[in-house]
Amino acid sequence: MHIFIMIGRFFPVTAAAILLFPALSHAAELSQGEKDTIFIGALKVQSAVIESATSKGRSGELRSTMQSLDTQFVTALNATRVFQLVERRRKEDLELEQSFASVAVDPNDKNLAQAGKMAGAKFAFLPAIDGFEDRSETIEYQAIGRAALNRKIFLSVMVQVVDTTTGKLLPDSPSVQLTKIEVVENVRTGQATGSDRAVVELAKEMAQKLSRELVSLLRPAKVLAVTGKQLMINRGSESGFSKGDLVEIYATQEVKDEDTGETFRNEVPVGQAKVVRLDKKQSYASILGENLGIAKGCVVRTVKSQEQAENDPRGDERGHEARGSEQGGNEQLSREGAGAGDITPGSSEKPLKW
Repeated sequence: MHIFIMIGRFFPVTAAAILLFPALSHAAELSQGEKDTIFIGALKVQSAVIESATSKGRSGELRSTMQSLDTQFVTALNATRVFQLVERRRKEDLELEQSFASVAVDPNDKNLAQAGKMAGAKFAFLPAIDGFEDRSETIEYQAIGRAALNRKIFLSVMVQVVDTTTGKLLPDSPSVQLTKIEVVENVRTGQATGSDRAVVELAKEMAQKLSRELVSLLRPAKVLAVTGKQLMINRGSESGFSKGDLVEIYATQEVKDEDTGETFRNEVPVGQAKVVRLDKKQSYASILGENLGIAKGCVVRTVKSQEQAENDPRGDERGHEARGSEQGGNEQLSREGAGAGDITPGSSEKPLKW
């Protein structure tokens, strides 16, 4: 029996040209010099999702996915080392846990702010499954008594973030959709079934992506130090960074909308770098191309994973030049492939090469 599992998402300026602040759009809400305490509300499933899974006979698979994600999400958030999680599942905290569960359903409930204060938490993360499908197709080969199974699992999860000091729901809610395909081949007829492994791996990847989205929202990666061409970044492998990743560096500026009073973050790209080594907590990157003002406190975002960078035929070493020439390269290819004035392949002026 063979089982295969596959997973199916500048304008030149110097740093001195504008007043730059290494701050986030939620900087005023976040503590400085310490980890913000957060608690995670009970994982909810929308009623429509439950009804759909029940009607298709997939309520058991939905329950398994929910239970796995509930555990994996806590583990993934804790592994980022960015937040201090509030433990609310101990026996002595049962009564407090029940009070949390009663308000976690409605993020706009005014009692939620007081509940957060009781736990000493700055933010409440309220995860909910808003999409789930588990489809399978079995192919039987009667002549040889064998069968194969093609299974596709779709999962969509969103996390609402509530500031417990005010009870306000933050406007940005991370949402991730994932699809996992499981293929089971060469099994006896009647034994082609999906595995729990596919569910666990889907839940694990979902938890990791959600936790990274939350970290990027509230505490994005930053430059801790600049030494020559080397950068030290305050995130490592447990936050999604890998050796070979291409990252963009941004200087940031807070801009307030006078009409609404809402604060926005203006990000100005000041350079690119490539991650050359890292551990679980921190990364070191080498600056590529021109440095337009990379400094301590600049925000760091991944623009190309290690695999994408390795598959790029142009390479990373050209830094910003690679980005700038991308459009021109595509245009040249298009011109060579079409146009009335092109020389027809196979003519005496452009013979075919075998």
